[in-house]
Amino acid sequence: MALPARSTRAETTQMAQHGVPFPVREEGVRIGAKLKALRQARGLSMQQVALAVGVNKSFISKLEADAVAPSVATLLRYCEAVGIRPGSIFDPPPTQLVRRDEAVRIDLGGEKMTEYLISGTAQKEMMALRSIIEPGGGSGAEPYALRAQADLVHVLSGALEITVDGTIHRLVEGDTLTFPPTLPHSWRNPSDTDLTHALWVIVPPP
Repeated sequence: MALPARSTRAETTQMAQHGVPFPVREEGVRIGAKLKALRQARGLSMQQVALAVGVNKSFISKLEADAVAPSVATLLRYCEAVGIRPGSIFDPPPTQLVRRDEAVRIDLGGEKMTEYLISGTAQKEMMALRSIIEPGGGSGAEPYALRAQADLVHVLSGALEITVDGTIHRLVEGDTLTFPPTLPHSWRNPSDTDLTHALWVIVPPP
């Protein structure tokens, strides 16, 4: 990370002698908020990081507010003190927006139903699905199990009958059921006339 172009080496040295370690950041990438979030996520105080980096607490405060531009060496020491990979500061946020009409339609089996992947194709920590189940439709008569830690289903509208390890649970609009997907389970829309809309979250993806 370079110093602003119009700050000469002599000017930088003079500023350091007057207690201003680095020139004020005027343009470019703003990293302060990301640094602060990473530090706080690890339970470290500004004072702890300042001692490890070799600067004062005030400098850390200014750095996290994008009021000063650190040298490469200072930024590397900050990252080492916090325990993060320097390149992670510039990683894009792990978010993915899936619009209503952009969800990918998938087919995981079952009868008389349509499912959409709403958690995005890049999500590796969980799988979220939106199901539209026709009357009498569902996973099929044979129970199945998944190699995952948790399964959550929330009924958006209609009704859903879920059998988990022999126990029947009847859910209606607004109900949520969480269960271990390693247990044999099956589910169906018990209605003769109404569609069921349900949201599923599986952790991690099977």
